[in-house]
Amino acid sequence: MMTHKPTRIQQLLGRYYKWWYIIQFNIKSSGTGLSGHLFSQVSDVLQNIAIAYIWLINGSNKAVITYLIVGRIYKALSDTYFAYTLGPSINTGKITNLLLVPQHFVKLNLAIDIGKRVVLNFGRAVGFLIPILIFKEYIIFDTSVSNFMILLLFLPLSFLISFMGEFLSGCSAFFAHDPRNWSGWTRAYEGIRTILVGALIPLDKLPGFEFLRLLPTAWIIHHPMQIYLGKYNQLETFAVIFGGITWSVVLYLLGKIVFRLGLKRNEAVGL
Repeated sequence: MMTHKPTRIQQLLGRYYKWWYIIQFNIKSSGTGLSGHLFSQVSDVLQNIAIAYIWLINGSNKAVITYLIVGRIYKALSDTYFAYTLGPSINTGKITNLLLVPQHFVKLNLAIDIGKRVVLNFGRAVGFLIPILIFKEYIIFDTSVSNFMILLLFLPLSFLISFMGEFLSGCSAFFAHDPRNWSGWTRAYEGIRTILVGALIPLDKLPGFEFLRLLPTAWIIHHPMQIYLGKYNQLETFAVIFGGITWSVVLYLLGKIVFRLGLKRNEAVGL
């Protein structure tokens, strides 16, 4: 009788191998239609060029231009649009079928989305090399190695915060009386989020609105860019990392609560 011999990675990960398999599968499948995805990012690149140009002609220094351009690249690497997967599933009732999968719903979809975004987000980030080439003399490249490494280690934290924000946005479909209402709410969320992350205006250029730096959205561009630019000392960097972990836990717990409330509403209307 032949028996299946586990691979080294299966032996190493044990029962956690399933999550690696899900991520790996979605990395491969996300490569399909990548060229179409890249073309869809043209508007983002042009917007980034326009925003940087406006700030530049108004006398902004290199730190601001770096914040806006490198920050957009970082955001592209850590972005997720899970709301547009979850929301339609709720609106069409397909969420019922998805819940039949014998895995933790949030963890399963987080693993799937990681696999999808690895290729797609890298493609988006490559597109932002165009603004770098245009404004290269106004961008700070000589950040310290330690700051750059911390920035890379910060990516999973930013991704998780972004994912949970999208998860909550998607869950709003449970409470919408009409799919068009949900679509409007989601577009409003995306528009407000663009401002709150600091993609249009650096959050440190908004006097009187310092509280925005305490919102979870600030961990998507603002705080990572402060680290990249060397504006935080070791204690401040530790505080920011701790704050990001705290927000991740809070958003995860909030997401679980909202999702459960939404499922009860689904049952109440007979979906």
